[in-house]
Amino acid sequence: MKLYIKSYSSYRSDKEDIDVKKELKKRYKLDTRRQDGFIHLGVFGAQRLKEESQIDKHDELYITTGIGNIDVLQRTHLYVCKEKNSIKPYDFINMLGNTTSYYIAASLGVCGKTIFQISDNFTFINSLISIYASINQSKKDAILGSIDLVNYPDEVIKRVLGIDEDVEVISSVNYQKLSLCSKNALAEVEFDAKTHSLDEIKAILNDNNTKILLSMRCNNLDYETYDKFFETAASCAINSYIKKAQDLLYVDCFEDKYKILRLKSLS
Repeated sequence: MKLYIKSYSSYRSDKEDIDVKKELKKRYKLDTRRQDGFIHLGVFGAQRLKEESQIDKHDELYITTGIGNIDVLQRTHLYVCKEKNSIKPYDFINMLGNTTSYYIAASLGVCGKTIFQISDNFTFINSLISIYASINQSKKDAILGSIDLVNYPDEVIKRVLGIDEDVEVISSVNYQKLSLCSKNALAEVEFDAKTHSLDEIKAILNDNNTKILLSMRCNNLDYETYDKFFETAASCAINSYIKKAQDLLYVDCFEDKYKILRLKSLS
């Protein structure tokens, strides 16, 4: 399976010192009331994409995340389970994935199909597969947003993600405008639904002649990886290598199973 990337946007909390809520209000003149940090992050990335793209109102919108809006879940747990109070209405609304998709779609001005997907494994690749299947039928373009929000203290996130306490986790949002058409594309990304064993992935990497980048979960492989963790790092890697105009083979891992993405620069 192959999709073409027409434009992209990125934000990482360790690379830019930005108050996202203030930026939405000041730069983009958006109303941020009744929204929380997770939604703000998703809308912020979408606005950056909008600055780089021609967005059609019928574009399909997909939002994916590793653990979702854990901040609102923790607040709700505190109110309901610890303090024995009722859940706050807007926390209940913002807990729903469709709420995030609604605010992002509204900020982009799109009214087509919207999907919110969450998974603790291969969530970005699985979303690419869903998009490929959908736009093969609809013949439309798609927008894919990947959101990771760190709340503080971050011990809960680390427990949920199953990573060591000494690993730094960061907030990030990355978007791609995707199409089946190669015209004016910056890059193409190739993927499939197959999972590989460790021996199989080693054979693939040994026979590869492009840049290799690993997820931090790939503990049994000795290639370059990020030094900070975020579940949708594959999305950030794609954007980073499009910016460099370089090809890339990205390897993701979960419970000793491996998946790969191949990025080819067209610029």
